Amino acid sequence: MKLRHTLAVATMGLALATSLAACGDDSSSSNPATTTAAAETQATTNTTAGAAGKVGVKASEMKFELTTDSAPAGNVTFAVDNVGAVKHEMVVVKTDKPAGDLGNSNGEAEESGAVGEIGDDKLGPGDSASLKLDLKAGHYALLCNLPGHYAAGMYKDFTVG
Repeated sequence: MKLRHTLAVATMGLALATSLAACGDDSSSSNPATTTAAAETQATTNTTAGAAGKVGVKASEMKFELTTDSAPAGNVTFAVDNVGAVKHEMVVVKTDKPAGDLGNSNGEAEESGAVGEIGDDKLGPGDSASLKLDLKAGHYALLCNLPGHYAAGMYKDFTVG
């Protein structure tokens, strides 16, 4: 009895799958629902492609939160919001070292290789600023080098591909 039930279920499943396959995907259909769905998919794809190279950054005590930790080579725009209670800055440094390994004896990061910066004069509490850079492929460190901030862990690794 159990075998007969299993065979019946399998046969019904096969019949359903065959029926659905026979319906096919007629992309030339003028079905408004299909056309609307295709247009929405295309709009989503275009929005995603347009967002490439844009990185949202939230600066707070003592960290950076990124919307993504990588971007394609070329123009990259960092949109930084200081959501903290004190001033911050963001320095972008091209380096082969991890962001946490740039420190020197006074607790600040070595900034050689810096390719751009948003200064603390633009990132007071509640402030926002943007930085657009033409970045080559490689590893970068984003860091705040205000006194004590880097030593407290305010840095992030970032990859450009």
